[in-house]
Amino acid sequence: MRKIDLRKIQVLKIVVEGYIKTGEITGSKSLLKKHDMGVSSATVRNDMAALEKMGLIFQPYNSAGRLPTTRGIRVFVDYLMEHMGATFVESENEIFARAESEKVDDALYHLVARLTNATKEIAFACVPGSGTSCYLGLSNYVERQGPSVNPETYGVIRVLENKHRFLDLVSSLDLPGKVGVFIGEENAIPELETSAMIVRKTELEGKNVLIGILGPLKMDYAFNIAALRNLP
Repeated sequence: MRKIDLRKIQVLKIVVEGYIKTGEITGSKSLLKKHDMGVSSATVRNDMAALEKMGLIFQPYNSAGRLPTTRGIRVFVDYLMEHMGATFVESENEIFARAESEKVDDALYHLVARLTNATKEIAFACVPGSGTSCYLGLSNYVERQGPSVNPETYGVIRVLENKHRFLDLVSSLDLPGKVGVFIGEENAIPELETSAMIVRKTELEGKNVLIGILGPLKMDYAFNIAALRNLP
């Protein structure tokens, strides 16, 4: 894919963030009402048309605004990871200090609890060598569905309940950098194709640990990536 200029990146960012916050489409006029980009509505429409040709956004129906594709969310996340600063709500240093006097299982639980409380997503931790794992925050995921739980949610629950399958999935992830982000179809398990997962490697009590966040495609990527990136 050819290089995208800064203005188109800004348009993509606004479309993705609008989708994440409200699930609604973004049109050129509504975009300019909320964001002063110093260009005309026609210019924004042209940028949207170019982004659509790249497969980053799409028009769900005629005469509508745009929504991001999974590929568009991926480009947005890659841009975030390259340009975002080091920000996070709280330090996790005390969690790792506590590990010196607690069992690994207890330390994992405290770490995962802090992470899910901060992000309001499903948080998990796995120790591949020993087969140890834990997750919290499933209620956050289910509550977002409202009164009727969709089939995709049951798929996520089944994946988490199958401990060995989930451990195998997380252990097989390619994490070249400090944090890896897997969006939609990038997840190896079909039940997670409508979800996003953010994972990083760390060390606890001399053991390799994989810590992550699992949530919907409409998650707060900037905050959640920062949450994991700034763990010790």
